[in-house]
Amino acid sequence: MNDLADPQRYNIPSALGVETVADMRGLRALKADWDRLLARDPEAGVFLSHAWLAPSFEANPDRWRVFVVRDGGGRAICIFPTKNRVHWSTTRKQFQTELEEGGRLAWGEYNGFICDPEWEGEALGALARALARLPWKALSLRYEPTERRAKIFAEALGPAFTYQFRDYRINKGTVDNLLSLQVPLASGFETLMTERLSANTRQKIRRHRRKLIESGTYRITTSDGGDIENDIARLLRNWVAKWSETKGRDKALRIAERYGRALLTAGAMDRLYLPVLWQDDRMLGALGHIVDTGRGSVHFLVAGRDPNATDPAIGLLLHAHAIEWAAGAGFKTYDFGHGDEAYKTSFGPEYVRTHYLEVRRTGSAEVLDPVSLKPALRRLGQFVRAKQTDRVLEGAAQLAALIDDADRTGPF
Repeated sequence: MNDLADPQRYNIPSALGVETVADMRGLRALKADWDRLLARDPEAGVFLSHAWLAPSFEANPDRWRVFVVRDGGGRAICIFPTKNRVHWSTTRKQFQTELEEGGRLAWGEYNGFICDPEWEGEALGALARALARLPWKALSLRYEPTERRAKIFAEALGPAFTYQFRDYRINKGTVDNLLSLQVPLASGFETLMTERLSANTRQKIRRHRRKLIESGTYRITTSDGGDIENDIARLLRNWVAKWSETKGRDKALRIAERYGRALLTAGAMDRLYLPVLWQDDRMLGALGHIVDTGRGSVHFLVAGRDPNATDPAIGLLLHAHAIEWAAGAGFKTYDFGHGDEAYKTSFGPEYVRTHYLEVRRTGSAEVLDPVSLKPALRRLGQFVRAKQTDRVLEGAAQLAALIDDADRTGPF
C-alpha cells in the first residue's frame, strides 16, 4: 500500500489518509475491512463486494487499483475499485492513462464507491484530492447508482478537471441503458400479478403454465451442484448462436466468455440462480441471475434460448418463474438489469436511473501514470508490428522520459 495524501497540503481532514492496493496480496489483506465497510453501506451491493471483484482482478494483473480512505484509527471509510487503461492520443501524440470503474473487469451491474454513510462527504473529498495528484487524463464511471456521490467526488477534484454526466444509449439509440427496470416484490407474487400486471399478461402466464408446465410438456429446473458448469455452457452456446449474426461470431464469443466468468463467480459465491426450461432433454431456455442477499435483490444478467425453439412463451415462463421464486424467497426486488427494452415492462417494473460520470483533466500536466508502463510498452509493440514509425518514436520518447523521472525521484 502507498500513502497518497498529504493532509496539510491538500486540505484533507488530518485524521484521513488514502492508500492504494494494486496486487493480490494487498487485496486479500483488505478483505475483512472491505466486508465490514460494505455491510455498513446501504447503497453498495454484491457487484462492489470483494468476493465479486477479486477473481477478475486476479485474472487481470496490472489493470486495476483499489483506493482506500482510512480514518485516524485506521478504519476503512471509503473504497473505490478502478480499472486502468492506456489510450494513445492521436492529437497529443502521447500515451495517456485513463481510469474506469473496476467493475468493468467483472461485468458489474452497479459500480462506484463503497462509503461509510457517516463519512461520505469527507471521505469522497479526500479520495478526489488524492486522485487529483496522480497523472491521468480521463476517468469514467458508468452505472453509478446515487449521482450524489459521483458529484461530491467530481467537484472535489478541483479546477484542473471538468466533468459531465453522459447519456448512454444502445441498439441504435432505441434503448436507454442507464435505466434499470426493477420489479418490487414486497407484496408477494400473487399481489404483483393482480396489481402490477395487465390482465392480458396475467392471462398469458396462467394459460401457458396450464398448457405447458402443468401438463408436463415443459419442465423448469434450477441448476445446482454438478449441473451448474454444464448448464452455463449450454446457456452461452444458445446465446452465441442467437447473437453471432448481428455482433459477429468473434465478438459474441468474447462477450459470452465474460458472461461465463461472471456466472461462475456467482456460483462460487453461492449467489447464482439459474432456472432452465426443458422439453425432455432439450434446453429451450435459461436465465442467469446474480443474487444479492444483503440488499434483498435478484439481478437478471443473461438469457440463452435455443434459436430453433419458436414458442413465444419461453421467456415469459422463465421470467415469471424467476420472479415468483424471488418473491417467495423473501427478496424485495427483481432487477431486469440495464436497458428499457419493451419486453421488461410486462411485469410492472419501476424505472430506476443510474449515472455515467465522465471526468477530464485540462491543461498540459503529465497524464501517463507509471502503473501504465507495461501496457504502454505492449501498445508500442503493436505500433512496431503495424509499422507506425511516427507513433513508435513518439511513444518511445515519452516512455524514456517517464523512466528518467523515476530514476530521479525513486522507483515506481
